This record gives sequence, C-alpha cells and structure tokens, in this order.
Amino acid sequence: MIRHISLLLVFGFLFWSCEDETDNPSTNAAGNHNILNCGLDTLFSKEVGGPGNTGYDLIRLDNDCSYVLAGKRTKRPWLLKVDESGNEVWSRVFDEIPQPQGDFGEGYQFATAVNETSDGGFILCSSVYPTHPSYGTGYVIKADSAGHTEWLTELDYSRPHHGQDIIQTLEGDYLLVGWWYVNGAVSSQKSAFMARIGEGGSIKWTQRFGGDCDEDQFNAVVQADDGGFIAVGEFEHEGDGFNCSFYGYTDLWFVKTDSEGNMVQEAKYGGAYWERATDIVSLPDGNYAVSGRKRHTKQHPINAWLLKMSSTGSILWEWDEPDYSTGISRGDELRALSLTDDGQTIISMGFKYAMPIDNIEPKVWAFNANSSTLLWTNNYGGEASDNEGAGIVNTFDGGFLFLGYNDGGLANMSHHLRLTKTDSEGNTAHE
Repeated sequence: MIRHISLLLVFGFLFWSCEDETDNPSTNAAGNHNILNCGLDTLFSKEVGGPGNTGYDLIRLDNDCSYVLAGKRTKRPWLLKVDESGNEVWSRVFDEIPQPQGDFGEGYQFATAVNETSDGGFILCSSVYPTHPSYGTGYVIKADSAGHTEWLTELDYSRPHHGQDIIQTLEGDYLLVGWWYVNGAVSSQKSAFMARIGEGGSIKWTQRFGGDCDEDQFNAVVQADDGGFIAVGEFEHEGDGFNCSFYGYTDLWFVKTDSEGNMVQEAKYGGAYWERATDIVSLPDGNYAVSGRKRHTKQHPINAWLLKMSSTGSILWEWDEPDYSTGISRGDELRALSLTDDGQTIISMGFKYAMPIDNIEPKVWAFNANSSTLLWTNNYGGEASDNEGAGIVNTFDGGFLFLGYNDGGLANMSHHLRLTKTDSEGNTAHE
C-alpha cells in the first residue's frame, strides 16, 4: 500500500509539473521558448569526450536545458550533448562516414558547424583534412534529436568541398557555405561556394563566388529578413604586388545574395595584410555583428576586430584591439559570436597568442551591442588553436559556455577537449 501511495504521489507531481509548464510558457528577449525551469547556477571547467577529440561549434537547446557540441572523434564527425553541469548526456560518432585515406596517409573528417532544426534534430556540415583532393570531400548530415543519422549528403566529389557553416532557412530547407578545392593559386574557378540543400538532402543549387585566387572562402552565414542570405569570410588579394602568392593576405569579405544565391551586394575591407571575417550574428535593430581579425602593420601580429555592419555591407562602427606594447610577439583574433538573450551584449570567443605560434590560449570579449564599447575581456588557461572552431553560447543562468583544450593543444594528439562555464562577467570557478 505504501508503494502504491508513493507512486500516486509521483504521478501526481509529474502531472502538476507538466500542467505548470503548459500554463506558463516562457519567451525571453532573444525569442527562446520554454526555458522557465533552466538556469542552474554553475561555474566549471572540465574535460569532456576523452583524449584526442576536437570541438568546432556549440549550440544551446532551450527545450531541455542542454548544449550540443560538434567536432571530431576517432577521425570522424561527432556530436556530444551535455547537461547544464557539463555532464555527458549522449555521444554520437558518424561511423558511416569513412575515414579519409589519401596520397599522404590517413586523414580525418570533422564537423565544422551544427544547428538545431525545427523538428528538434540537428543539421551539420563537415570538412576533410588534409585538403588535398585525394582525401575526398565534406558531407551534410541530418540527425534526429538523439543524434542518430537520418540522412547524409556527400558534397561534390569531383572537386573536394569543405563546409564551414550551415543553417536551416525560414522555408525549412538548409543553406551551406564554405570553400572548394581549386587547382592552382591563380584561378578563375571562384573558390567560395553557397549551396541550398533540400529537406531530404538533395542539392537544389550551388553558387560560386570569388576572384582569381584560391583562398577566397565563406566562414559563416545568416538569413536576412528578405529571405536572402549574408555570408562573410575572406577574399584573397589580387593584382600587382600580390598575384595570389602571399598566403593569408586577404580582406574581410561581406556578400549579400537573394534567396537563389545571386549576388546583390559585396563589400571588402582591409589593408595590405591579413584581414578576414570569422562569424556573423543578427542584431535586434536589423544590422549585423561581424567578428574577425586585422593587421595594423607588417611589423605587428594580428589584432582582434569587431564590426557592426548594415545589410548592404556598410560599416556602422568598428573596434579593433590595439597593438600590444610588448612588441610583435603577441596577437588576438575574434572567432565566434553570441548575442545575450536581451540583445544588448555581443560576446565573442577567440584566442590570444604569443610566439611561438603554438602557444595559443582562449580569450573572451564582451561588447555593448549598440556601440563599439568594450565592456570586459578575460583570458583563460589551457590551449586553443587557430585551426579549430571557437564555439561560445549564452547559458541559461546568464553566463557563457565555450570550448578549449588541455594538455598541449593540437601539437599533442592526447590533448583533451575542455568546456568552460563562466558567470555573466566571464569569471570562472578558478578565479
């Protein structure tokens, strides 16, 4: 009898809890629903997923107070779901994608971006390394809410394609951007691409963008209010004095298209050296925040760069990190962006480095979304990498969650992927 009464009490409590959630929906300033019961106040920095894994992107799931990370494990694309405390909920390796084998031995496939889909599942894109054509091409992957594969689409294998970002469109299908392999430093083949993918994985169309060099690429994309798209990335310097031969000599690149991928507007910004855009987010006022890097002079390393841009690519304001007073051995770059739920603060995760170049550490910046004011910035121990993603998301308690590494970064194949959870001012449990 006692057991039966206990069960009745449990069922009654569950029924009351469900009724309470149904009658009290929650929507915050960023349009996120059903997060009323999320917000566990935590601070942590912990290794996840075991040794040798890498992370490239990170998203928040409002329907169950969790987070999903995309990256690489056992040399294949990987998803990891964790709860508010950073504990693993499930882990999925996409073993049906073969490990690349090429002219120089083994390679690997890695998920570069992930987004939640309207059915509660996930859409991912992948890239392959090495980028030599003998190693094949990237994929688009649709997974269900538990990370199980629903379908795979292999990108054009006649010339390797590398996905950098993918989103679900307002119409329910998907938009992919990235770059593809062109055969020569000087080429008219246009190395950046944008592709629209149907809900079942079919490629509807592919548009190519760029100039005469082989380093033009898109790194991030958003859909505009008019149904078109805005992609940002890097455009390699052309013409006299450059001739596509200086690696990394690129401009920040902004491209606006219509819904069919036809170019509507294009803008490039930068000096004689290393500029690029790494991420873009939509702002509540209809404009966009764009992260990246610039280089003031040839004698100094790269500097972190944030821009507020209009839908036509005009710069409304910009901020860039001043050169370090200690000389040429230090630099910074913004890599990933997030907007706080009230729409008032832009958060960026990136890295700082000091020579030698493999000494790279995570860094987070916070900016007023209505001005170029830097609110705070914090440095963190461990490792980051110029070649890895730098995912960051707002957490349910108003803090932030981002990626990093322990034990030597990419220089050491036993490095450990690390998740760091901070408070609203970027402070960690170790401070």
